Amino acid sequence: QQAMYTQYMFNTLAVNPAYPSLDESFVVTAVSRHQWVGFKGAPNTQTISVHSPIGTTETFIGGLLINDQVGEVMKETGGYFSIAQRVQLGNDSYLSVGFNVGLSSFRANFSDNYAYSPESANDPNFQNVSNLRGNFGVGVMFFSDKYYVGLSSPHFYNRDIADLGKEAVAGRYSPHYMLQAGYLLELNYSLKLKPNLLMKYVKGSPVQFDMNANLLINEILWVGASYRTKDSFDAMASFFVTPDFQVGYSYDFTTSGLSMYDSHEFSLGYYFFKNESTRMLTPRYF
Repeated sequence: QQAMYTQYMFNTLAVNPAYPSLDESFVVTAVSRHQWVGFKGAPNTQTISVHSPIGTTETFIGGLLINDQVGEVMKETGGYFSIAQRVQLGNDSYLSVGFNVGLSSFRANFSDNYAYSPESANDPNFQNVSNLRGNFGVGVMFFSDKYYVGLSSPHFYNRDIADLGKEAVAGRYSPHYMLQAGYLLELNYSLKLKPNLLMKYVKGSPVQFDMNANLLINEILWVGASYRTKDSFDAMASFFVTPDFQVGYSYDFTTSGLSMYDSHEFSLGYYFFKNESTRMLTPRYF
């Protein structure tokens, strides 16, 4: 399954490979998400992403490393390379098309969790399942310095290319389709409001909406709140320790059947600017 992020608006490469075109600086972002803390076998996910323009061209590249632990027995580790091409449509509007390719290693040992099926403990069909998977993803984004709209499927085509264990037990990945949008409202000199929307669809599941609003105070502090349908209410904050170094945290108040377990997410971002003109052309609002 596609990993979930509350701070997706600060980690957009993980949901849309066209995103690197929105920023003309070299950016490194790290996110660690710990879901349903206290629940045995709860998911946790770590990602590191980088993206940068290629010289002074309209081509941008990026990379993403992900470690996703789902439950007590399933783990996926992968690396992805993305490339995006930007085209100017108007004075301040652009269209970006991006693709990603990558490999991930899926591992599972179902014999470690046999509380409901003790006979699986010694069944070789449930031990050390391992698959190597290839991935292809695609995304588009239309944006200016005030708004963005994106559509993506970061894992559109996912295929096992090496069965190192029992393929039937490992299962198959269903593509996720995502719509993203955001708008920047300048309330006054020191306050900016940015509403965001992320809509997610996967076959066999209801459409999920992640609705968010963030307030930027004096260009150094983001504070915000989100609602994820049938899942959680979220609170978040992100602080620019320096103009180039950002630290973020979010807390999810779970509303589903796991309401007694809450989730935490931590993020770090560093922006390497080429020069002062680049700094002015690409404010980090999106």
